[in-house]
Amino acid sequence: MNFETNNEKPKIEESLVKGVASALQKAPIRNSGRLYLSDLWAITSLPEDLIIEVLSQNTFELPEGANCVVDDRRRKKRIIYPKNHKADNAENENHDQGDN
Repeated sequence: MNFETNNEKPKIEESLVKGVASALQKAPIRNSGRLYLSDLWAITSLPEDLIIEVLSQNTFELPEGANCVVDDRRRKKRIIYPKNHKADNAENENHDQGDN
């Protein structure tokens, strides 16, 4: 049986955002001001794909000295969250307003 109510889903999403925000502040800043996805995973124990999804849909304050979050799962590292990141939702709203 599924006892989940509609009010629980926003609470879960809010908890995920708070967890990632906290991990961003706790994670060590690596060379060139990079935060590694593997460090966020170790701190939160959340699946890496879920962390990437939360990062892409929200705006976070990176700690002083950090320039980006890097996906370090593969040999070629890619930036998944730059310092000047804007959430996907905010970008979509801006595009919608421009069409009017």
